[in-house]
Amino acid sequence: HLARAVASASVAPPTSQAIPKNVTNVNARPSRRQTALALFAAGATSLAPGVNAAVAAAGAADKPVDMRALVRAFDDAMAAGADFEAADKAWTRAIDIAPLNSAAWSNRGTKRLQAGRWAEARDDLDRSVELSADLNQPDPLTLNNLGNAEGALGHWDVAASCYLEASKSREMESIALANLALARFQTEDVDGALKVARSILRRDPEFWDVRAAAAAFLWAAGREAEAEQEWSQLCRSGRGFGAVRSAEDARAQGPVAYAARLLEQQVAQQAAVVAGVVGADGARTDGRDSGSGGDGARTGRDSGGGGDTPCAMYRTTATVSARWPPRCTAALDAFLKVRRVGRAMDYDGVVKEYNFL
Repeated sequence: HLARAVASASVAPPTSQAIPKNVTNVNARPSRRQTALALFAAGATSLAPGVNAAVAAAGAADKPVDMRALVRAFDDAMAAGADFEAADKAWTRAIDIAPLNSAAWSNRGTKRLQAGRWAEARDDLDRSVELSADLNQPDPLTLNNLGNAEGALGHWDVAASCYLEASKSREMESIALANLALARFQTEDVDGALKVARSILRRDPEFWDVRAAAAAFLWAAGREAEAEQEWSQLCRSGRGFGAVRSAEDARAQGPVAYAARLLEQQVAQQAAVVAGVVGADGARTDGRDSGSGGDGARTGRDSGGGGDTPCAMYRTTATVSARWPPRCTAALDAFLKVRRVGRAMDYDGVVKEYNFL
């Protein structure tokens, strides 16, 4: 989590696992990190298979299920919104009513994932997969979120397997692979992370989150010129330029509507260049560009202007800090500050410093 949000791989190594040698504790404070869900569906609770399908599935249970009570539990959970305790109680009630219902387990696990209750989330999501109608084709969103939970617990091999399995779904492919790239970088596999990121960008050059991640990965690897090229590409992106919403929102309306939205936004960018509002590289010419500030750090633009280019979304790490693993966030922090050291909060609530030398 973005015009499309990346479902982030979490990172909270178990206490028995050594902290990577390039990480230094800076200070501790209560954890605010919460795992986002599927890209730009980042805070949403999984609704598939939904109430109707959930009730139908409940009917296959060994014991009779009170269908009205189950529907009420689902409705109460959805109505709870951001009230974690209320939602958790409602999903627990749904599970008590229909213990073989995969959706109820998945949704409670997703909610617990958002709350940073990693082990409980992992157990719920794993149970949901076990209860899938077809074990050969589990729900891809549940698999993706299970990967997030496993990553938060430091189980990166398991997380990678979950992401790869989820990526077999056409709808989840790019999101799951984006998480895989983040997970690779978190485990210091820069080449692996870049390979996955490149494969995504080859198919979707306008996937902003992955473009920003690629810039961070390259910077961390000392490939500074390439990192700057990725950043410039992000700033030149026409998708979403001058628009409140991304052209991605038009995909569901069909290829013609999608192409029309892209053309509209690209024309808006070209007009802005001609008018002198932005340069050919996409940077604004009114002092609010994404170039370097007086202290050498890249400065972002105001977020509300109609002429903002996509790199404005990443002018700080705030856009990604709740979704990306800490090493990835720290790499972006280092890139934005034009330094070889970056900071990020780990899932244990400790702000750590990463050296990219």
